[in-house]
Amino acid sequence: MYAVIRIRGTIGVKEDIKDTMKLLNLEKTNHCVLLEEKKENEGMLQKAKDYLTWGEVNKKGLKTLLKRADPNEQDLDSIKEEYGSLEQISEQILENNKTLQDLGLKKVIRLHPPRKGFKNKKRDYKEGGSLGYRGKEINKLIKRMR
Repeated sequence: MYAVIRIRGTIGVKEDIKDTMKLLNLEKTNHCVLLEEKKENEGMLQKAKDYLTWGEVNKKGLKTLLKRADPNEQDLDSIKEEYGSLEQISEQILENNKTLQDLGLKKVIRLHPPRKGFKNKKRDYKEGGSLGYRGKEINKLIKRMR
């Protein structure tokens, strides 16, 4: 399961990349979505790699994201009563048994800007920036953005 976070804004974005962002439900900065590791999703991520960062989320990172998730109509306490603790819910999501929509949560998780900021919004993660694929390191970024 990938956690995908939009880093850069909307000014000067090409139309095809803007459409890809819309399909990924990432229309504003500091928004996060969870995606399955499919070939189609990886293609969309590669297309918009100059505006996003993503990586494999673990149980601890997913638990942090679930605390920030907005419920549709219920409150988070009623969701916990129905499906168990946040750890159990995150395990179910990571095993692809449940999605955020099945739990009554919105698709998009709104995050704060990271504490101590991004390194560089114009460089790839491998070059010392913040964009592109970062693997397991996405969990550290999620922790800073809680």
